[in-house]
Amino acid sequence: MKKLIIIIALCNGLAAHAQIPQPDPDTTAKHFLIVASIKNLQEVSAGEQAVQKAKRPDVKSFGQMMVKDHGQAEQELLQLAKSRSISLPPAATGGTKSDPLLANARNFDSAFVHAMSAGHGNTVQMFENYATTGKDPLVKAWVQKMLPTLKMHLEHIKTIEKQLK
Repeated sequence: MKKLIIIIALCNGLAAHAQIPQPDPDTTAKHFLIVASIKNLQEVSAGEQAVQKAKRPDVKSFGQMMVKDHGQAEQELLQLAKSRSISLPPAATGGTKSDPLLANARNFDSAFVHAMSAGHGNTVQMFENYATTGKDPLVKAWVQKMLPTLKMHLEHIKTIEKQLK
């Protein structure tokens, strides 16, 4: 009986050591910055398309705001990543191609507004999550600085969206 207890205890001990540690649910600073960078680049690209293709002045103006605000946010993000010694992959920093759904949309203004509304809702949620659960204090501070602008973008595009309906 003693041998059986010792074997069970050893097996339980080995099983505890053999478990693979789960990743920190923090969504690491690096992962967050990669996703935020890609989102910035997508907003700039879509904004450039809106400046060229939008028919409505408010949509064109919103596109200009996307180019300016997300372009500036991207520069800050790259500086932040550099200060944290976080290297971002080329896919997150090399610019994005035009979204074919926007480029080929029959009603560009409507497609752009819908994409911006959904995208900014998702981005605000992602930033709010990092603001509460993120571990890197400098990244967290930048996120908290950016949230009011992102929320303003979301409110602005929701207003335009209501006018289109």
